[in-house]
Amino acid sequence: MYNHGMDIKFPKPKLNTKLRYGIKELVEFENSEPVKQQKSRTAVILLTGFIVYSILATFLSSDQYRHGKVTNFSLALFFLVLIILNRITRDHTKLCIMGAFGACTILFFHMITEVDWTIGMDAFWLYILILPFLTDFLAGVVYGSIGALSGLLLALLLFDTPMKNYLQPYGFDMTHWFPIAYIVVMHSAAVIEYELTCYQIDKKISDEKISYLQNERTKRLQEQLSIYESNELTIRKYKHDIRHFNRVLAGFINNQEYDKAKEYLQEFDSMLENVTAVSFCDNRIVNELLTIYAARCQKEGFKLRAKASVPDHIPMQEVELTSLVANALENALEAQDKVDREKRFIQIDISYDGRRLRLMTKNPCGNEVIYRDSGLPESTKQIRSGIGTQQIQSIAAKYGGAASFEAEDGMFVMKAIMTCL
Repeated sequence: MYNHGMDIKFPKPKLNTKLRYGIKELVEFENSEPVKQQKSRTAVILLTGFIVYSILATFLSSDQYRHGKVTNFSLALFFLVLIILNRITRDHTKLCIMGAFGACTILFFHMITEVDWTIGMDAFWLYILILPFLTDFLAGVVYGSIGALSGLLLALLLFDTPMKNYLQPYGFDMTHWFPIAYIVVMHSAAVIEYELTCYQIDKKISDEKISYLQNERTKRLQEQLSIYESNELTIRKYKHDIRHFNRVLAGFINNQEYDKAKEYLQEFDSMLENVTAVSFCDNRIVNELLTIYAARCQKEGFKLRAKASVPDHIPMQEVELTSLVANALENALEAQDKVDREKRFIQIDISYDGRRLRLMTKNPCGNEVIYRDSGLPESTKQIRSGIGTQQIQSIAAKYGGAASFEAEDGMFVMKAIMTCL
């Protein structure tokens, strides 16, 4: 079935030095509606906790410490405004950035206007130190890091400029190492949030694959059920009429009208072709797809020439096996729209020998095949996505194989070979 010396170049392994997901993918995920709703609820809960703490600090602090009371009350009022704006705008990302810079601004004025230097500011600096974890969690790695810059700017402004003269005297370690420590914390928070986000994206993709597989499985089962019902009706009809067929045939034979008997048998044989084959191989996915596409080809007025030898279980993900076979058959079937009816056919050979999975489709093509720079054929659909051939090529490459797409003398041949151990 296959020429083992066929000209298919296997791709060289490449070392992946890129991040799992880029900035665009991270932002798109963070801006998806389910994530926004979940982060928005979390933001409200956290802000409510800060409001409660600020109110308690306002009333439980010493009456002589009015400066601190004003700051705590200002923070509580500011957080309340953020909650209200969050309910109105539903844009927790911008509010998170605004909240980080706003809170640091309030703390800035508090620190430079404090006249009682016996009161420590360590609690506020500790709050600033955990700010990157809060902003990254609420707004994501990209926008969260922007919000976390507020704490870094505050530290640099108050420790590395003449503004430090307005502060109570801090030790050498605090003034010189806090900005550096803050950068380390920002980096740590970004890395942790990045990994958590990547895990969530991976899980979302996995869930979508499972959902896609289930939907495709349901769709194929429905199509198969329709084929079975159609076959059952046809068989029941012929079973009911078989005695009449036999009597007519016997009459032709008794009258020595052998030509008529031959024509009658040929007509009867062509009628039996309305019954679609439902067993091509042991693999249920391949069998389902071949059954479905055989029925579609039959509706278009030609037969699917299928040869399959695939066991029930092979070491390939079901969604990938589905995509591989379905895309190959879908492309071949779509190409028949450009071919005269009497010339239409699709041939598919698929086999697995315990090591390699081989797939070949052959069909006539009505138009000249145009190849892109990537070597893949240009789609003939009205909306030219070319996703089908890309999927075949990527699946083959994933399993250490390759795919080729060749057109010659009006025939289009797709070959794919891959190692499945």
